Amino acid sequence: MIYIINTKTFIFAKKNNMSDFENVVRSRRSIRNYEKTDHFDHDIVKKSLELSILSPNSSNMQLWEFYRIISPEAKEKIAYFCLDQVPAKTASELVVFVARPDHVKRSIKFNLDLINDPDNFEKESRKEKRRHYFSKTMPLFYSKDFLFVFSIIKKLIVTFTGFKRPSVREVTVIDKKVTIHKSIALAAQTFMLAVRNFNYDTCPLEGYDSYRIKKYLKLPKQAQINMVVAVGKSATDGVWYPQKRFSYSEVVKEI
Repeated sequence: MIYIINTKTFIFAKKNNMSDFENVVRSRRSIRNYEKTDHFDHDIVKKSLELSILSPNSSNMQLWEFYRIISPEAKEKIAYFCLDQVPAKTASELVVFVARPDHVKRSIKFNLDLINDPDNFEKESRKEKRRHYFSKTMPLFYSKDFLFVFSIIKKLIVTFTGFKRPSVREVTVIDKKVTIHKSIALAAQTFMLAVRNFNYDTCPLEGYDSYRIKKYLKLPKQAQINMVVAVGKSATDGVWYPQKRFSYSEVVKEI
């Protein structure tokens, strides 16, 4: 893979000791400008989203939805809501990653049906534990909270429990939101790596008017926008600056 940027050529070539996955990770860049082409393969977005659905997520609740923005009219609108950023304006497609905490009951039923499926190979003892988990623990964790009162009660309970044994401390309504968005971010990363594997490019965007996007997509009040991802083929000036990260020794602590 070759990028030509400001007369400088950056080559991402597969080395003999580099795996296919490593090559995908190292060649992925946040592309800021895309080619204007009629030959974009829209099927790669579908394939990449199918792979992102397989992403790890908290308790297999899958509280997410992915909105493909394909038509010129819709892309123009969403790009405007993304503050007319160049990646949004030039992308061949945009994908809006959405959190759906209002789908909790559907997700609980999905998992209980999975446990009770005749083809489920789990041991009976594990099935019983998971039935209790999804019928009791999950409704409690994802319960609605009026004026943060229930969150305070749950926080007090786990604090006292934590004096005696290790306990999960993240039980408030804010923690619930963080949990859902962590899962969606994992799906978004899978999506971006899958797109790169198909030799296309992406750019995650967090600068947007979430209220207007939700209104345009006709999403309910409880839904939350996680991020918008631009997809396309990098233009020759798609990479705007060198990639630089902190070193391994600066961020990894071996204990």
